[in-house]
Order: sequence, then C-alpha cells, then structure tokens
Amino acid sequence: MRVSPSFGTVAAMVTSEQRTPGRASGRAAPGSRGSGLLRAGAGTRAGAMLHFVAVSCIAGLVGAGLAIPGVGLAAVGADTGAEVFESLPAELDERPLAQQSRMLAADGSEIATFYWQNREEVGFDEISQEMKDATVAVEDYRFYDHAGVDLQGIARAAVNNLVSDSTQGGSTLTQQYVKNVLAQNASQEENDEAYEEATRADGAEGLARKLREVKLAAAVENRYSKDEILHRYLNINNYSGSPNVYGVEAAAHRYWGVSASELNAAQAATLAGIVQNPSAFNPERHPERTLERRNTVLALMHEHGFIDEEEHEQARQSDLDLDIQSTPNGCAAAGGEAYFCDFVQQVIENDEAFGEDADARRQLLQRGGLTIRTSLDPDIQKIADEAVRSRVPADDPSAAGHTAVTVEPGTGRVVAMAQNRDYTAGEAESTAETQLNYNVGSHVGGTAGFQVGPTWKPFVLAEWLQEGNGLDTTVDASRRTFPADAWHYGDCPAMGGEWDPRNAGDSDARPSMSALEATQQSVNTAYAAMGSRLDMCGILDTADSLGLTYGNGDPLDTADGDGFIPALSPASILGTVQAAPLDMASAYAAFAADGEYCRPTPIEGITDADGTELETPSADCEQALDPQTAQGVAYAMSRTFDGGTTSGLGIGVPAAAKTGTTNFEVGSTSLAGFTRSLSTYVWTGDPDGGRDWRTEGAGAVSGEIFGATISGRTWQDIMRQAAPQREGNTGFPRPAGG
Repeated sequence: MRVSPSFGTVAAMVTSEQRTPGRASGRAAPGSRGSGLLRAGAGTRAGAMLHFVAVSCIAGLVGAGLAIPGVGLAAVGADTGAEVFESLPAELDERPLAQQSRMLAADGSEIATFYWQNREEVGFDEISQEMKDATVAVEDYRFYDHAGVDLQGIARAAVNNLVSDSTQGGSTLTQQYVKNVLAQNASQEENDEAYEEATRADGAEGLARKLREVKLAAAVENRYSKDEILHRYLNINNYSGSPNVYGVEAAAHRYWGVSASELNAAQAATLAGIVQNPSAFNPERHPERTLERRNTVLALMHEHGFIDEEEHEQARQSDLDLDIQSTPNGCAAAGGEAYFCDFVQQVIENDEAFGEDADARRQLLQRGGLTIRTSLDPDIQKIADEAVRSRVPADDPSAAGHTAVTVEPGTGRVVAMAQNRDYTAGEAESTAETQLNYNVGSHVGGTAGFQVGPTWKPFVLAEWLQEGNGLDTTVDASRRTFPADAWHYGDCPAMGGEWDPRNAGDSDARPSMSALEATQQSVNTAYAAMGSRLDMCGILDTADSLGLTYGNGDPLDTADGDGFIPALSPASILGTVQAAPLDMASAYAAFAADGEYCRPTPIEGITDADGTELETPSADCEQALDPQTAQGVAYAMSRTFDGGTTSGLGIGVPAAAKTGTTNFEVGSTSLAGFTRSLSTYVWTGDPDGGRDWRTEGAGAVSGEIFGATISGRTWQDIMRQAAPQREGNTGFPRPAGG
C-alpha cells in the first residue's frame, strides 16, 4: 500500500489548531482527535510559503542544515525550499507486516510455528487501553494534538539538547511509525544500505532522514485516523532485541503469557519503555534497567493524566513478574510430529502454488501469517510414534531405521508419519538424529527411497488380472532359470536378461501354483513365472497409475546414467525398485478404495493473514484401476492372514497386507497393509541401504529379518489401535468371477 500527502496536510503541520486533550476516566478518548486539519491551497503562493516554512523550521530547530550543492537549506528561497521538500519521497510503501505462520493438526492443535519476526497482528480493540496510554505517554503525549510533526516537541528537544547532557528526540509517534516501516522494508529486502538510510540519526544524512520522515508522516496522517496510526505502530514495534519479538501481542505472550488485551498498567509501561532501545531494555537480560525504565513510563502516564496517584503507586511498587513463554520456530520443537511437519514444510516450499521460486515460498511461510490446516490425526500419530520408537529405539545398537506412514484411502490424507529418529534441523550429532525423512523421497526432504521387496508383487498381480488372468490361474512355480527372451516389453525398451530367482530359504515350489496361493505364501518363483507371461511395460504402467515413482521423484520409465530402467528389469517383479514408503502406502490405499488412487496430501487448507483461502495441492483422486481388479488384489492380500505370510498379525478388523523382504545385503524389510479406512506402510532397514543383518545386525535388529518379524509387528501395533477408531472396516470379499 502506498500513501501520499496532500500539499495542505504538510502546511497544516505549522498551522494546526491547538486542541485540548480529551479525557475519559483519566485516559485519552480513542478516536476523539486527528480530524479538522487546517489545509492551505495546493497551488497558491501562500501554500508554497507555508510549505517552505515547515521545512525551514524543522531544519533550523534540528540544527544541522541539509547539504545541497552550493547552498544550505536555510539559505534558499521559499520556492526553492518547497522544491527541495517536494523532491523528497512522497509515498510510504506499507507492506504487510511479517507475521508468524501456524501449522495445525486435524483437531486444531498446534504442530509448529514459523516466523522471520515473531509477530501476531491484532486489532486495535484487542489491545488494552493501558497499552495505548503508556505508548502515547512515553513516546508522544501530544500525539492526538498535532498533524504528524510536532513543532513544539522539536523545539523543546532542541532546547534540551543545547542546555543539557541528556538527549531528547523530536520525532512524533507517526514519524517513528514511518521509520519502522522503512527499516522493516529494508530488512525484508536484506538491503543494508537502505536500512542504514532509514535509521541514521546524526549528520546531514540523519537530517535527510528526518525530513523524509516529515513528509511521509504527513502522508500517513492524511491517510489514517490517529487510532489507526497508533494501532499500526503497536503491531510493528520491536519489543525485545533478541529473541525477536515484534508487535504487542507476541510481546505480551512472551513476557507474561497473556494477550495484548489483558495487559495492565505495569506490563504496558514495561513494553512501552522497551521500544526506545529493545536490546538495552530487554527485561530478560537487563531486569533492573528495564524496571527503572518502566517506572519512568509510569511517571509519565501519571503526569499526563492516564493513571491516577493510586494506580501509579500500585504499579510502581510491583515487580516485573515475568513469566517467559517460548514460541518455537520451525519443526524442531514438534516432537513426535516433527517429520510430518517437515514434510508439510517441504510441500509448501516446493510447490509453485505458493510462489514463483523457493525463496518466495519460504518468505510466505515465515512471514505470511498463514494458518495451515493439516490432515494429521494426533491420536494415530501418537500410536505410530510410540510403536516405532519402542520397537527400534533411536539409539538402538543396530542403528536401524524404522518408520511408519498412514494414509486414508479415497482421500489421500496423510494421517500419521513416524520415524525412530530425533529430528534435527542442523547437522546430526549421532545416529539417533537426522533431518532426513525416511518416509518420503529426496525431492521433499527425504531419501532416494528403499528397495520395496515383495510389496511390489501386488502391482504385478494387478497387471495379471488386468490382462485377463484369474486368481485361480496357475503357473509353474518350480525354480528355474529364465532366459533373456522370456520377458515381453511391448512398446518399452527391453531390459531383460537371464535370471535365476530364488525363494526364501532357497525352498522349491510346486510345478502348479495359482496366483492366489503365490500371493498368500509370497512365492518368488511363482511371481517370476507370472511376470514372464505379462507385458513388463504394463506392470510399470500399473505401478505408475498408482502414483509410484523412484525415491528421487523421477518417473518409473526414467533411465539411469547407463541407460538402464530399473522398473523394467525382470528382478523388479520381486521389488528391486527403490520407492518412498509414503508412495507405497498411497498406492496400497487404492486397493482399499476399489481402484481409486489419490495423491498423498498432508494439507487440508491454508488461509493467509487476512483469512483468505489459498489454493493448495489437490489429491487429484481418479479411478486408476478397474474396481474388480483392485478388489481381486485386495482379496488375495487379505488371505495372507490365513496361513500366509502375515499369519499372527491380525488386528481385530478385516485387513489385507503384504510382507516385503529384500536380500540381506540391502538390509530392508517392510510390511504394507490396509483396512477400508487406513493404509499403513512400515519399513525397517539400513538408511544407507547396504547392511547385511546376518553379519552386522545388533540390538533390536539382528539375525534373519523378514517383513513380518519387525515391520509386521509394528504394523500390527499401529493398526490394531488405529483402525477400530475409523468406521467402514467392512473387509474384502472375493469379487464375482475373480
């Protein structure tokens, strides 16, 4: 917003009427002043003279003279003086104040705050009258009696500065507001030169700043009522030095844990006194100095009739009575919700919906006063966090990573995201800490993903059904070597070679095994045989339709530096693809939702500081699979609880699940499973992807580790408690003809 002064407003600085301050119960009556300015004609010689007189008086009383080529300001004529004044900036660029943003869980509880300046802007009626009175008393007791520049105040300050060792300022509250705006604009732009220009106090440059403030103060006075100026001033002020507490609401919360509307006379006087020098009068570091300054303000409040003798004495006898409240900045203080918090932050900082570049998006988050409503369910999050941390503690000798992520089928809402590490925004000091979110890909603050193992098999099964095969269709599951020409690629480049897949424990399987039995028992050789009868390109397309990408965010048909496409390799049938746990949980959610895939989204909605709803990323739900195909896959996975790989992992409601165990050299195991209401993926493994648990295991993760042994039990712990909280767990019957 830019505001400009009328010529007559500047003239009114000299000729404004003297008003008698009104009082209401000993206090300045809000809204009773600031109108009726005497205005001079903009185009008249008298107007120009008054204009120049204002400049000359200010310059003379301040006492230095502004350097102008060849002459001093006091020596120039009226026309030239007016021209000089007119040449100064005439518009105040008032930008929205930087305000803290808040991230909320689905129940409205706070997850984290983000800020560049810790500020929460409040309305004028949300600030106590004591705070308004204290500010006017100490900063500009004639605030309601002048038109932005107080010549009496300047004269008084000039005389004091000539005859006394103490220094007084002649700036009005309006001029101080202008100075704050200019300084904040420079800080936002990280412009040190502009900041110096806005705050310079002495010499010709200081006088130039003062004259600019005069003109811009006239613009502000012409634009706003006195109450509005005071309101803006109270919201922009620095009230601490460090930590950075800006605006009266954040200051009231910081020092006493109250809102600005609750500030009493003693508290208000403390805050009003801080403004002169926020570092020197910071009550946390300099309480005695701050107390003395507060009492000075109280004396001025009494002198100018804002409080009576009894109120003054009672407030003066009180201590500061600080009750320091912290306002954590960022996800580091979000506890068990920190990795979910980080994911939301990454979404905002990486999505073009929130700004044209990363810097603009960060500024929006840290300065935009956003209210970010997320999908996090605090109850399920607590269950997941306790489950992963109790089974594999952060400081476990194994140094294994252990994560869980839960999404809601049919909506894409991310309801929980847990990890057995302590979140740190900086460099980790031990293996118990990390900033990396193991549940998401590297493009949103995570890793390059982990081999998913046999949890990839349901995508193969989906393609099997889509190509016209049934759950009872059989294949030769005996162990054998598949030649390079056994694989079919359709329109995709061939990536096949000779392959000799093995089963767990090198066991053999029957020559004839149905797809349903192969899924129930997770038989590798059977799935290899199924894959040899399918279009490998079709398997890739099926996984792609369910939102699967590589862990770095690249599409599945992306080749590596050697031209190899991992998702087209025959070995991908058994899960050699590296993907993020969140993407796997979301893909499985589509099986629970009869083939409807929804992109995982942690954000329900965002409003800015004005309450305007911002556009946010959509889940973009779509029918990715034929419903009967999805139902067939879900039914097959539900059978794993009946003598299959997930036997003993029941959760008390109908569910479907699949284990995933990679070779030991990769050191990654998982279990993915769902009900109609929740889909959860649990991963356990080496964050670096190279641990052989048979020889290097320790602590909670040692020996032969399978998908059901650690990941499966954590999945069970989470879903046994979380799933019953949701309705609609109707199970997964076999589809007709499936």
